[in-house]
Amino acid sequence: MRKRVTLATVVGLVAILGVSPASAQTSPVVCNTTPQGTPITPALLTSGLPCAVEAVAPFNLVHLQDAFDFFSWLSFLALNAPADGSGPIGKDATAIWESWKNIFAVMVPPGQTPTPWGAPDPIPAICQSVPHDTHTAVLRMVGKTPDLLTAINQPFDTGPLIDQAGRYVHYEILINQPMFDYIMANKLYSKAGQDAFTGKVDFPAGVDAPPTIGAIMVKAAWKVLEPGDDPGSFHTETALLYQQAVVNPPIAESCRSARVVLVGLHVGHKTVAEPQWVWSSFEQVANVPSQADIDAKKLLAKYNFYDPACSASQCVVNTPPPRPWNPNVEPFANGYHSQIVRVTPLTAATVALNGQFQSILKGTVWANYELLSTQWPTDPTSTTDLTGAPAPQFLANTTMETYIQGHVPVTSSTCIDCHKDAADKPGHFSDFTYILERAQ
Repeated sequence: MRKRVTLATVVGLVAILGVSPASAQTSPVVCNTTPQGTPITPALLTSGLPCAVEAVAPFNLVHLQDAFDFFSWLSFLALNAPADGSGPIGKDATAIWESWKNIFAVMVPPGQTPTPWGAPDPIPAICQSVPHDTHTAVLRMVGKTPDLLTAINQPFDTGPLIDQAGRYVHYEILINQPMFDYIMANKLYSKAGQDAFTGKVDFPAGVDAPPTIGAIMVKAAWKVLEPGDDPGSFHTETALLYQQAVVNPPIAESCRSARVVLVGLHVGHKTVAEPQWVWSSFEQVANVPSQADIDAKKLLAKYNFYDPACSASQCVVNTPPPRPWNPNVEPFANGYHSQIVRVTPLTAATVALNGQFQSILKGTVWANYELLSTQWPTDPTSTTDLTGAPAPQFLANTTMETYIQGHVPVTSSTCIDCHKDAADKPGHFSDFTYILERAQ
Protein backbone atom coordinates (compact mmCIF):
# COMPACT_ATOMS: atom_id res chain seq x y z
CA MET A 1 0.00 0.00 0.00
CA ARG A 2 1.36 3.39 -0.95
CA LYS A 3 0.66 6.80 0.48
CA ARG A 4 0.89 9.86 -1.75
CA VAL A 5 2.99 12.69 -0.38
CA THR A 6 0.62 15.60 0.26
CA LEU A 7 1.02 18.98 1.91
CA ALA A 8 0.22 17.48 5.30
CA THR A 9 3.15 15.08 5.12
CA VAL A 10 5.59 17.24 3.16
CA VAL A 11 6.29 19.58 6.07
CA GLY A 12 7.48 16.59 8.08
CA LEU A 13 9.61 15.36 5.19
CA VAL A 14 11.43 18.56 4.39
CA ALA A 15 14.40 17.86 6.62
CA ILE A 16 14.75 14.36 5.18
CA LEU A 17 13.97 14.92 1.53
CA GLY A 18 14.79 18.57 0.99
CA VAL A 19 11.75 19.17 -1.23
CA SER A 20 9.51 22.19 -0.92
CA PRO A 21 6.55 22.15 -3.35
CA ALA A 22 4.79 25.30 -4.50
CA SER A 23 2.04 24.67 -1.94
CA ALA A 24 4.54 24.72 0.93
CA GLN A 25 6.90 27.54 0.04
CA THR A 26 7.14 28.55 3.68
CA SER A 27 9.08 25.34 4.36
CA PRO A 28 12.74 25.78 3.37
CA VAL A 29 14.51 23.37 1.10
CA VAL A 30 17.24 21.53 2.99
CA CYS A 31 20.20 20.14 1.09
CA ASN A 32 22.38 17.44 2.61
CA THR A 33 25.92 18.83 2.32
CA THR A 34 27.69 15.95 4.06
CA PRO A 35 31.19 15.82 2.50
CA GLN A 36 32.84 12.74 1.11
CA GLY A 37 34.82 10.92 3.77
CA THR A 38 32.43 11.66 6.63
CA PRO A 39 32.35 8.68 9.01
CA ILE A 40 29.51 6.32 8.14
CA THR A 41 27.48 6.22 11.33
CA PRO A 42 23.73 6.11 12.12
CA ALA A 43 23.76 9.92 12.07
CA LEU A 44 23.69 9.71 8.27
CA LEU A 45 20.26 8.07 8.39
CA THR A 46 18.72 11.50 9.03
CA SER A 47 21.16 13.57 6.98
CA GLY A 48 18.69 14.15 4.13
CA LEU A 49 18.83 14.21 0.36
CA PRO A 50 21.96 15.69 -1.23
CA CYS A 51 21.39 18.40 -3.85
CA ALA A 52 24.93 18.06 -5.19
CA VAL A 53 28.01 15.88 -4.87
CA GLU A 54 30.29 16.99 -2.01
CA ALA A 55 33.68 15.78 -3.23
CA VAL A 56 36.93 16.66 -1.47
CA ALA A 57 40.52 16.61 -2.71
CA PRO A 58 42.33 14.87 -4.28
CA PHE A 59 40.20 15.18 -7.41
CA ASN A 60 41.46 12.13 -9.24
CA LEU A 61 39.29 9.50 -10.93
CA VAL A 62 39.40 6.96 -8.09
CA HIS A 63 38.69 9.48 -5.34
CA LEU A 64 35.90 11.13 -7.32
CA GLN A 65 34.27 7.76 -7.95
CA ASP A 66 34.18 7.27 -4.19
CA ALA A 67 32.52 10.71 -3.82
CA PHE A 68 29.80 9.84 -6.32
CA ASP A 69 29.21 6.46 -4.69
CA PHE A 70 28.91 8.21 -1.32
CA PHE A 71 26.37 10.57 -2.92
CA SER A 72 24.43 7.55 -4.21
CA TRP A 73 24.21 5.98 -0.78
CA LEU A 74 23.13 9.24 0.88
CA SER A 75 20.42 9.48 -1.77
CA PHE A 76 19.35 5.87 -1.10
CA LEU A 77 18.99 6.59 2.62
CA ALA A 78 16.87 9.69 2.02
CA LEU A 79 14.67 8.38 -0.79
CA ASN A 80 13.80 5.17 1.07
CA ALA A 81 12.62 6.94 4.22
CA PRO A 82 8.90 6.37 4.88
CA ALA A 83 6.69 8.51 2.66
CA ASP A 84 4.35 9.28 5.56
CA GLY A 85 7.09 11.22 7.34
CA SER A 86 7.14 8.85 10.31
CA GLY A 87 10.93 8.82 10.52
CA PRO A 88 14.16 8.05 8.71
CA ILE A 89 14.86 4.95 6.67
CA GLY A 90 14.36 1.78 8.69
CA LYS A 91 10.97 0.13 8.76
CA ASP A 92 9.58 -1.60 5.69
CA ALA A 93 7.18 1.13 4.66
CA THR A 94 6.21 2.84 1.43
CA ALA A 95 9.26 4.89 0.47
CA ILE A 96 9.32 8.54 -0.51
CA TRP A 97 10.11 7.84 -4.15
CA GLU A 98 7.08 5.53 -4.38
CA SER A 99 4.82 8.51 -3.72
CA TRP A 100 6.05 10.32 -6.83
CA LYS A 101 4.27 10.47 -10.18
CA ASN A 102 4.28 7.43 -12.45
CA ILE A 103 5.10 8.33 -16.05
CA PHE A 104 1.80 6.81 -17.19
CA ALA A 105 0.00 9.34 -15.00
CA VAL A 106 2.00 12.16 -16.60
CA MET A 107 1.94 11.17 -20.27
CA VAL A 108 -1.85 10.93 -20.53
CA PRO A 109 -4.16 10.49 -23.56
CA PRO A 110 -4.70 13.49 -25.84
CA GLY A 111 -6.97 16.18 -24.47
CA GLN A 112 -6.33 15.20 -20.86
CA THR A 113 -4.29 16.98 -18.23
CA PRO A 114 -2.32 15.01 -15.63
CA THR A 115 -3.79 14.95 -12.13
CA PRO A 116 -2.10 17.42 -9.76
CA TRP A 117 0.85 16.49 -7.60
CA GLY A 118 -0.42 14.66 -4.55
CA ALA A 119 -3.54 13.34 -6.27
CA PRO A 120 -3.91 9.60 -6.87
CA ASP A 121 -2.75 8.25 -10.21
CA PRO A 122 -5.52 6.98 -12.51
CA ILE A 123 -6.39 3.28 -12.18
CA PRO A 124 -7.20 1.34 -15.38
CA ALA A 125 -10.89 0.46 -15.61
CA ILE A 126 -10.23 -3.27 -15.52
CA CYS A 127 -8.36 -2.83 -12.23
CA GLN A 128 -11.26 -1.06 -10.53
CA SER A 129 -12.90 -4.38 -9.65
CA VAL A 130 -9.70 -5.71 -8.09
CA PRO A 131 -9.48 -4.88 -4.37
CA HIS A 132 -6.93 -2.09 -3.89
CA ASP A 133 -6.11 0.97 -1.84
CA THR A 134 -6.50 4.46 -3.30
CA HIS A 135 -2.75 4.79 -3.73
CA THR A 136 -1.88 1.23 -4.70
CA ALA A 137 0.83 1.20 -7.36
CA VAL A 138 -0.08 0.03 -10.84
CA LEU A 139 2.84 -1.78 -12.48
CA ARG A 140 2.26 -1.55 -16.22
CA MET A 141 5.59 -2.73 -17.64
CA VAL A 142 7.36 -6.08 -17.92
CA GLY A 143 10.56 -4.42 -19.07
CA LYS A 144 12.38 -1.16 -18.50
CA THR A 145 11.31 -0.40 -22.07
CA PRO A 146 7.55 0.32 -21.89
CA ASP A 147 6.87 -1.12 -25.35
CA LEU A 148 8.88 -4.28 -24.80
CA LEU A 149 6.08 -6.66 -25.82
CA THR A 150 5.03 -4.77 -28.94
CA ALA A 151 8.37 -3.59 -30.36
CA ILE A 152 9.59 -6.58 -32.38
CA ASN A 153 12.76 -4.87 -33.62
CA GLN A 154 14.78 -3.46 -30.74
CA PRO A 155 18.06 -1.54 -31.20
CA PHE A 156 19.67 -3.85 -28.62
CA ASP A 157 19.29 -7.32 -27.15
CA THR A 158 16.38 -7.25 -24.74
CA GLY A 159 13.48 -9.21 -23.33
CA PRO A 160 11.54 -9.81 -20.12
CA LEU A 161 13.23 -11.12 -16.99
CA ILE A 162 11.73 -14.35 -15.63
CA ASP A 163 12.27 -15.28 -11.98
CA GLN A 164 12.94 -18.74 -10.58
CA ALA A 165 9.22 -19.42 -10.28
CA GLY A 166 8.67 -18.66 -13.95
CA ARG A 167 7.02 -15.28 -13.32
CA TYR A 168 7.63 -12.01 -15.13
CA VAL A 169 9.42 -9.18 -13.35
CA HIS A 170 7.47 -5.90 -13.38
CA TYR A 171 8.72 -2.33 -13.67
CA GLU A 172 7.78 1.28 -13.09
CA ILE A 173 9.27 4.72 -13.72
CA LEU A 174 8.49 7.66 -11.45
CA ILE A 175 9.55 11.32 -11.30
CA ASN A 176 9.87 13.81 -8.44
CA GLN A 177 7.96 17.06 -8.13
CA PRO A 178 10.58 19.43 -9.64
CA MET A 179 10.60 17.27 -12.77
CA PHE A 180 6.81 17.00 -12.79
CA ASP A 181 6.37 20.76 -12.32
CA TYR A 182 8.69 21.48 -15.24
CA ILE A 183 6.71 19.15 -17.51
CA MET A 184 3.45 20.74 -16.42
CA ALA A 185 4.67 24.33 -16.74
CA ASN A 186 5.80 23.73 -20.32
CA LYS A 187 2.91 21.39 -21.26
CA LEU A 188 5.39 18.70 -22.29
CA TYR A 189 2.94 15.97 -21.28
CA SER A 190 1.33 16.00 -24.75
CA LYS A 191 2.59 16.02 -28.32
CA ALA A 192 0.65 19.22 -28.93
CA GLY A 193 2.39 20.88 -26.01
CA GLN A 194 5.78 19.63 -27.15
CA ASP A 195 5.16 20.95 -30.67
CA ALA A 196 4.29 24.37 -29.24
CA PHE A 197 7.38 24.38 -27.00
CA THR A 198 10.21 26.11 -28.87
CA GLY A 199 12.81 26.23 -26.13
CA LYS A 200 15.46 23.77 -25.05
CA VAL A 201 14.32 21.05 -22.68
CA ASP A 202 16.34 21.75 -19.56
CA PHE A 203 15.09 20.14 -16.36
CA PRO A 204 15.92 21.86 -13.06
CA ALA A 205 19.28 20.93 -11.59
CA GLY A 206 20.22 20.47 -7.96
CA VAL A 207 22.60 22.91 -6.33
CA ASP A 208 23.53 23.74 -2.74
CA ALA A 209 23.22 27.53 -3.02
CA PRO A 210 20.50 28.53 -3.28
CA PRO A 211 19.40 25.10 -1.97
CA THR A 212 17.56 23.38 -4.79
CA ILE A 213 16.56 19.79 -5.44
CA GLY A 214 16.99 18.91 -9.10
CA ALA A 215 14.96 16.63 -11.31
CA ILE A 216 15.06 12.98 -10.23
CA MET A 217 13.67 9.94 -12.00
CA VAL A 218 13.50 6.48 -10.47
CA LYS A 219 13.21 3.14 -12.24
CA ALA A 220 12.23 0.18 -10.08
CA ALA A 221 12.11 -3.56 -10.73
CA TRP A 222 9.73 -5.78 -8.74
CA LYS A 223 9.24 -9.53 -8.61
CA VAL A 224 6.28 -11.38 -7.16
CA LEU A 225 6.84 -12.65 -3.63
CA GLU A 226 7.00 -16.43 -3.75
CA PRO A 227 6.41 -18.91 -0.87
CA GLY A 228 10.13 -19.68 -0.73
CA ASP A 229 11.16 -16.03 -0.45
CA ASP A 230 12.04 -14.44 2.87
CA PRO A 231 9.97 -11.25 3.01
CA GLY A 232 12.36 -9.94 5.66
CA SER A 233 15.05 -9.72 2.99
CA PHE A 234 13.14 -7.37 0.70
CA HIS A 235 11.22 -4.14 0.61
CA THR A 236 7.66 -5.32 -0.11
CA GLU A 237 4.48 -3.75 -1.46
CA THR A 238 1.07 -4.81 -2.69
CA ALA A 239 0.60 -3.72 -6.29
CA LEU A 240 -1.78 -4.08 -9.21
CA LEU A 241 -0.13 -5.91 -12.09
CA TYR A 242 -1.73 -4.47 -15.21
CA GLN A 243 -1.30 -5.77 -18.75
CA GLN A 244 -2.70 -3.67 -21.56
CA ALA A 245 -4.25 -5.42 -24.55
CA VAL A 246 -1.88 -6.12 -27.43
CA VAL A 247 -2.97 -6.97 -30.96
CA ASN A 248 0.29 -8.38 -32.28
CA PRO A 249 1.24 -10.61 -30.59
CA PRO A 250 -2.28 -11.17 -29.21
CA ILE A 251 -2.33 -10.51 -25.47
CA ALA A 252 -5.52 -9.89 -23.51
CA GLU A 253 -5.93 -6.98 -21.12
CA SER A 254 -5.67 -8.14 -17.51
CA CYS A 255 -5.20 -6.91 -13.96
CA ARG A 256 -4.49 -8.68 -10.69
CA SER A 257 -3.22 -7.84 -7.24
CA ALA A 258 0.03 -9.33 -5.96
CA ARG A 259 2.54 -8.94 -3.18
CA VAL A 260 5.79 -7.82 -4.82
CA VAL A 261 9.36 -7.31 -3.64
CA LEU A 262 11.90 -4.74 -4.81
CA VAL A 263 14.84 -6.28 -6.67
CA GLY A 264 16.29 -3.31 -8.58
CA LEU A 265 16.41 0.48 -8.15
CA HIS A 266 17.94 2.95 -10.59
CA VAL A 267 18.09 6.68 -9.80
CA GLY A 268 18.91 9.50 -12.23
CA HIS A 269 19.54 12.84 -10.49
CA LYS A 270 20.33 16.07 -12.34
CA THR A 271 22.75 18.44 -10.64
CA VAL A 272 24.28 21.75 -11.75
CA ALA A 273 27.78 20.31 -11.96
CA GLU A 274 26.55 17.16 -13.74
CA PRO A 275 24.14 18.24 -16.51
CA GLN A 276 24.38 14.67 -17.87
CA TRP A 277 22.80 13.60 -14.54
CA VAL A 278 24.21 11.28 -11.88
CA TRP A 279 23.13 7.65 -12.32
CA SER A 280 22.98 5.43 -9.23
CA SER A 281 22.10 1.75 -9.50
CA PHE A 282 21.14 -0.64 -6.68
CA GLU A 283 20.08 -4.29 -6.49
CA GLN A 284 18.91 -6.77 -3.90
CA VAL A 285 22.01 -8.64 -2.73
CA ALA A 286 20.79 -12.11 -3.74
CA ASN A 287 19.77 -11.31 -7.31
CA VAL A 288 22.62 -13.01 -9.18
CA PRO A 289 26.21 -14.20 -8.79
CA SER A 290 29.12 -12.78 -10.74
CA GLN A 291 31.18 -15.01 -13.00
CA ALA A 292 33.98 -14.69 -10.44
CA ASP A 293 31.63 -16.10 -7.77
CA ILE A 294 30.82 -19.05 -10.02
CA ASP A 295 34.46 -19.72 -10.86
CA ALA A 296 35.44 -19.58 -7.19
CA LYS A 297 32.42 -21.73 -6.25
CA LYS A 298 31.34 -19.07 -3.76
CA LEU A 299 27.62 -19.28 -4.37
CA LEU A 300 24.57 -18.63 -2.27
CA ALA A 301 22.08 -21.45 -1.85
CA LYS A 302 19.37 -19.40 -3.56
CA TYR A 303 19.28 -16.47 -5.99
CA ASN A 304 16.39 -14.50 -7.42
CA PHE A 305 17.52 -14.95 -11.03
CA TYR A 306 20.07 -17.77 -11.05
CA ASP A 307 19.80 -21.49 -10.33
CA PRO A 308 23.11 -22.92 -9.01
CA ALA A 309 21.91 -26.46 -9.73
CA CYS A 310 21.14 -25.88 -13.43
CA SER A 311 23.86 -26.86 -15.90
CA ALA A 312 25.21 -24.44 -18.50
CA SER A 313 23.70 -26.54 -21.28
CA GLN A 314 20.23 -26.51 -19.72
CA CYS A 315 20.25 -22.89 -18.54
CA VAL A 316 22.04 -20.61 -20.99
CA VAL A 317 23.14 -17.49 -19.17
CA ASN A 318 22.12 -13.92 -20.01
CA THR A 319 19.81 -14.89 -22.86
CA PRO A 320 16.30 -13.44 -23.41
CA PRO A 321 13.49 -15.97 -22.99
CA PRO A 322 12.04 -17.59 -26.09
CA ARG A 323 8.98 -16.00 -27.66
CA PRO A 324 6.04 -15.73 -27.36
CA TRP A 325 6.08 -13.39 -24.37
CA ASN A 326 2.74 -13.23 -22.62
CA PRO A 327 2.63 -12.04 -18.99
CA ASN A 328 -0.86 -13.55 -18.66
CA VAL A 329 0.64 -17.03 -19.00
CA GLU A 330 2.57 -18.00 -15.89
CA PRO A 331 4.64 -19.90 -15.06
CA PHE A 332 6.61 -19.51 -18.28
CA ALA A 333 6.28 -22.42 -20.70
CA ASN A 334 8.43 -25.54 -20.29
CA GLY A 335 9.62 -24.57 -16.84
CA TYR A 336 11.75 -21.75 -18.20
CA HIS A 337 13.40 -19.20 -15.93
CA SER A 338 16.12 -16.67 -16.61
CA GLN A 339 19.69 -17.65 -15.73
CA ILE A 340 21.51 -14.39 -15.12
CA VAL A 341 25.14 -13.79 -14.23
CA ARG A 342 26.71 -10.41 -13.45
CA VAL A 343 29.28 -9.68 -16.16
CA THR A 344 31.10 -6.84 -14.39
CA PRO A 345 31.74 -7.53 -10.69
CA LEU A 346 31.53 -4.76 -8.14
CA THR A 347 34.86 -3.10 -7.40
CA ALA A 348 36.56 -3.74 -4.08
CA ALA A 349 36.02 -0.09 -3.12
CA THR A 350 32.28 -0.30 -3.78
CA VAL A 351 31.98 -3.58 -1.86
CA ALA A 352 33.71 -1.96 1.11
CA LEU A 353 31.48 1.13 0.97
CA ASN A 354 28.39 -1.08 0.72
CA GLY A 355 29.44 -2.95 3.82
CA GLN A 356 29.75 0.27 5.80
CA PHE A 357 26.32 1.56 4.80
CA GLN A 358 24.70 -1.85 5.24
CA SER A 359 26.10 -1.92 8.79
CA ILE A 360 24.13 1.19 9.78
CA LEU A 361 21.03 -0.38 8.21
CA LYS A 362 21.49 -3.68 10.06
CA GLY A 363 18.20 -5.16 11.20
CA THR A 364 16.20 -3.51 8.42
CA VAL A 365 15.20 -4.79 5.00
CA TRP A 366 17.32 -2.02 3.47
CA ALA A 367 20.53 -3.74 4.58
CA ASN A 368 19.81 -6.30 1.84
CA TYR A 369 20.49 -3.86 -0.99
CA GLU A 370 23.81 -2.95 -2.55
CA LEU A 371 25.13 -0.21 -4.79
CA LEU A 372 26.51 -1.51 -8.08
CA SER A 373 28.20 1.75 -9.03
CA THR A 374 27.49 5.36 -9.93
CA GLN A 375 27.98 6.73 -13.44
CA TRP A 376 28.92 10.40 -13.74
CA PRO A 377 30.46 12.75 -16.33
CA THR A 378 34.20 13.30 -15.97
CA ASP A 379 34.12 16.23 -18.41
CA PRO A 380 30.61 17.68 -17.98
CA THR A 381 31.29 20.94 -19.85
CA SER A 382 32.82 19.32 -22.93
CA THR A 383 31.85 21.10 -26.15
CA THR A 384 32.59 18.03 -28.28
CA ASP A 385 31.21 15.15 -26.20
CA LEU A 386 27.57 15.40 -25.15
CA THR A 387 28.06 12.51 -22.72
CA GLY A 388 30.80 14.29 -20.79
CA ALA A 389 33.02 11.18 -20.92
CA PRO A 390 31.21 9.08 -18.30
CA ALA A 391 32.89 6.99 -15.61
CA PRO A 392 32.67 4.11 -15.32
CA GLN A 393 32.20 3.73 -19.06
CA PHE A 394 29.69 0.91 -18.62
CA LEU A 395 27.05 0.32 -15.94
CA ALA A 396 24.40 -2.40 -16.00
CA ASN A 397 21.75 -3.37 -13.48
CA THR A 398 21.01 -7.09 -13.95
CA THR A 399 17.27 -6.48 -13.45
CA MET A 400 17.06 -3.70 -16.04
CA GLU A 401 19.94 -4.03 -18.50
CA THR A 402 19.94 -7.79 -18.10
CA TYR A 403 20.92 -8.79 -21.60
CA ILE A 404 23.20 -5.91 -22.57
CA GLN A 405 25.82 -6.21 -19.86
CA GLY A 406 29.41 -6.01 -20.99
CA HIS A 407 32.16 -3.76 -22.28
CA VAL A 408 31.40 -3.41 -25.98
CA PRO A 409 30.87 0.19 -27.18
CA VAL A 410 27.42 0.94 -28.61
CA THR A 411 25.94 -2.46 -27.67
CA SER A 412 26.69 -2.67 -23.93
CA SER A 413 24.79 -0.78 -21.25
CA THR A 414 25.94 2.72 -20.37
CA CYS A 415 23.38 5.08 -18.84
CA ILE A 416 24.59 8.46 -20.08
CA ASP A 417 25.61 7.29 -23.54
CA CYS A 418 22.20 5.66 -24.04
CA HIS A 419 20.23 8.63 -22.74
CA LYS A 420 22.12 11.14 -24.87
CA ASP A 421 19.89 10.00 -27.76
CA ALA A 422 16.67 10.82 -25.92
CA ALA A 423 14.32 13.17 -27.81
CA ASP A 424 10.73 14.29 -27.43
CA LYS A 425 10.45 14.78 -31.19
CA PRO A 426 12.90 14.10 -34.02
CA GLY A 427 16.03 16.18 -33.60
CA HIS A 428 14.87 17.79 -30.34
CA PHE A 429 17.02 16.65 -27.40
CA SER A 430 14.98 15.94 -24.26
CA ASP A 431 17.70 16.34 -21.62
CA PHE A 432 18.77 12.74 -21.10
CA THR A 433 15.30 11.30 -20.49
CA TYR A 434 13.12 9.15 -22.72
CA ILE A 435 10.06 9.95 -20.63
CA LEU A 436 8.93 12.78 -22.91
CA GLU A 437 8.72 10.50 -25.93
CA ARG A 438 5.82 8.80 -24.16
CA ALA A 439 3.61 11.84 -24.83
CA GLN A 440 0.45 11.13 -26.85
